[in-house]
Amino acid sequence: MPSRRLVKAILFGLLIGILGLLGGFSQTISRLDENSGLGLLFKLRGQRKVPADVVVVSIDKESSDELGLPNNPDKWPRTIHARLAPLLAKAGAEVVAFEVHFIEPRIPEDDNLFADALADAGNVVLCEPMIAKEIPLTNQDGVRAAAHSIEKRVMPLALFAEACTATAPFALPRIPFKVNQYWAFKTGAGDSPTLPVVVFQLYTASVYEDFLGLLKKASPKWAPKLPGSIGAAIDNGGVKRLISNIRGIFQADPQVEKQMMTALSQSGILASDKKMSRQIKSLIQMYGGNNRHYINYYGPPRTITTIPYHQALQLGQDSQNAPAIDLAGKAVFVGLSEVLLAERKDSFYTVYSQDNGVFISGVEIAATAFANIIEDTPVRPINNWVYVVFILLWGTGLGIICRMVPVLISASWVAGLSLLYFVSAIVQFKFLHLWYPIVIPLVLQAPLAFLGSTGIKYAWLFKEFLVKQRMEEDLTSAGGLQESMMPGECPEIEGYQIAAKSTQAREVGGDFYDFIEANEDKLGLVIGDVTGKSVTGALVMSASRSVFRMLSERDLSVANIMIQANKRLKKDIRSGMFVALLFASLDIQKKILTLCSAGQTQPIHYVAETGEAVLVETEGDSFPLGILDDADYQETNIQFQPGDKIIFYTDGIVEAMNAKEEMFGFERLMEIMQHAGDMDPESLLNEIVNSVNAFAGNVAQHDDLTIIVLGVST
Repeated sequence: MPSRRLVKAILFGLLIGILGLLGGFSQTISRLDENSGLGLLFKLRGQRKVPADVVVVSIDKESSDELGLPNNPDKWPRTIHARLAPLLAKAGAEVVAFEVHFIEPRIPEDDNLFADALADAGNVVLCEPMIAKEIPLTNQDGVRAAAHSIEKRVMPLALFAEACTATAPFALPRIPFKVNQYWAFKTGAGDSPTLPVVVFQLYTASVYEDFLGLLKKASPKWAPKLPGSIGAAIDNGGVKRLISNIRGIFQADPQVEKQMMTALSQSGILASDKKMSRQIKSLIQMYGGNNRHYINYYGPPRTITTIPYHQALQLGQDSQNAPAIDLAGKAVFVGLSEVLLAERKDSFYTVYSQDNGVFISGVEIAATAFANIIEDTPVRPINNWVYVVFILLWGTGLGIICRMVPVLISASWVAGLSLLYFVSAIVQFKFLHLWYPIVIPLVLQAPLAFLGSTGIKYAWLFKEFLVKQRMEEDLTSAGGLQESMMPGECPEIEGYQIAAKSTQAREVGGDFYDFIEANEDKLGLVIGDVTGKSVTGALVMSASRSVFRMLSERDLSVANIMIQANKRLKKDIRSGMFVALLFASLDIQKKILTLCSAGQTQPIHYVAETGEAVLVETEGDSFPLGILDDADYQETNIQFQPGDKIIFYTDGIVEAMNAKEEMFGFERLMEIMQHAGDMDPESLLNEIVNSVNAFAGNVAQHDDLTIIVLGVST
C-alpha cells in the first residue's frame, strides 16, 4: 500500500509540473508573469544606483515656462536645440542623443543653424521615429513564438541626418501595453541597431581599437573586414553600418564572443584599466547578446541624473542657475521628461507608472537601456532549460508533499516552501538581476498542488465550458445592445447634408456615433471608440452616449461638456478602460462647428474656397476619456462656408490592412478628400468606404470602421 500511494503521489506531482510547463507556454500567463510578477520584484527590490556615465536633459514644463516657449516641445524653435548641442559638446559630453523627432522642415534659417550645430558638435545621434505593429504568432504546437512586426522607419530630415554623427530608431509600445523590454537590434527593421546601442558604440570609441585587437586575436579572419578606427567607420558608411557588420560577425560565428572574453582575460587590461575593461566587456556582450532585452529600471521618473533644459543652456556660464553637474565623458540623452507625464504624448506604461499620472518618458527608458548596456545588467530570465527543469521539479515536489501528508501539514509545507522560494527570487533579482518566475510556481502550481489533481482537472474543464458559453451569450447581448444605440438615420437639417456609417470588424465592435439635437439651433455629433468588447464595452458605450445626451441638455460649452463627461466616466468605468471620443457642436445658423477631441483621430476639413483638404489641429489635452480626472480639454472652432465638408472617422479607416500588411493610411484618405468638392456627403462616404474595402480586399480587419460626413450646402 505505501508503494502504491507513493506512485500516485509522484504521478500527481508530475501532473502539477507538466501543468506548470503548459502554463509557461500560455501567452496569457506568460504576460501575467511578465507584467505582475516582474513588476512585483521591481517594487520589492526598490531603487538602485544609476551609473554616473549617463545624464538626461529634460524637455519639461519648467523649461517651457523659463524660456517662454509652448508646453508642446514639437513647437519649440530649432534654434534652441542649435544652442544646446554645441554647449553639451563643449562641456565634454562624449555623445549626445536627441530623443526628439526632426522629420519635417520648418524655418529654413533655423534648420540650417541646427544642422551647422550638429556638424560642429560632431557627437550627436538623432532618433528615427517608427511606425510599428506586432502580430503575435504561434508555432504548430500552439507555443508562443516571436511576434511578427510590421515596421516603417521614418528618417530625420535629410539636412539633419547628413549633419549628425548617426541616426537610430527606438520604438516602444504605447499605453495600455507595459514596457518591459527594448530592442537592441530591431527585428523587422533589418536588425537595425537602436538608439542605446549606437550611443554606446560612440561612447566607447576610445576603446574601439583595443576591441578590434581582441577580435584579431580571437578570430583573425574577421578583423580585416572592419575599419581601423571609429573615424574611418564614420567616413566609410557610418556608425550603424559598422555596428551591423560587427553584429554580423558575432552571429556568423557564435564562438567569437567566448573567444574574445578569453582574450580579454589574458590581455592584462582587466588589471590595468578597469573602466576600459568594463567598456570592452560590455561591447562584447552587447554584440553577442539577444536582439531584445528586459529593461532593468533603476527607479521612478527622474532617478537618472536629470538637468532641466533651461539650465543646460547655461552650461559654462557663471550663473546661479548653471548646473553643477560635470558632463565630461558622459552620454547625454535629450528628450521629454516630466515627473507627471500622463498629459504628455511621450509617456509610457512601466512598472513605475501610477494612477496619479506618474509615467516614465521615452528618453528615460532609452537612457536606462544605455546604462544597462554599460553595466551589462539587463534583467535576465533564467535559462530555458533551467526553467523547464525547475518548474517540473517544483511541481513534482509540491504534488508529492500534498498527496503524502495530511491537509493541514501540507498547507504549512506549501506556504513555507513558497515563502522561501519568493525570498530567494527577490534576493537573486536584487543582487544578480536574475528573474525567476513568480506567477506559475506560486500562483498556479502551489494552489493546484494543494487542491488536488482530479478535482482541478474537472473543475478546469467545466470552467472552460462555462466561460465559452458565457462569452457567446455576452456577444449576443452586446451585439443587440450596440445595435440599439446607433442612430437609425441621419438628421435632416436645412442647409446641411449628413451621412454616417459604422462597420464592425467582429460580432461586437468598439466604435459608435450619435447625433444630439439639443435645440433648433444646435446639433451635437459624437464619434467614439471604446476599449474592450462584449457586454462591458457595450455598457461603456451606452454610458458614454447617455452622459453626452444628458450634458447637452444643459447650457454648457463643448469643452465643459467634455470635461464633465470625462469626470463622470472616470468614476463609472473600471480601471484599464477608456473611450477615445470626439464631440462637436454645430451652430446651424452661424455655420460654426465647435469641437473637442479626446484621443480621437483628427477630422479632415475640405475647404471649398481653396479646393484643399486639411487636417484639423485640435487644442488642449487629447487623453481619452476615463483615464485622468483633471484632463483639460479645449475647444477648436471651424467657420464653415458653402460647399465645405468635414469628415470624422475612427482609426479603423486609416489602419485598415491589405494582404501585403500595408495600412490604408492618411495619405490615401487625404487624396480622396482633395476631390470632395465633386461629391455630396453620401457619395463621399461611399467613396471612402469603397476605397478602404477595395484596398483591404478579403483580408479580415481587426478594427471597426466608423465615419461621419457633414457637408454645407452651396
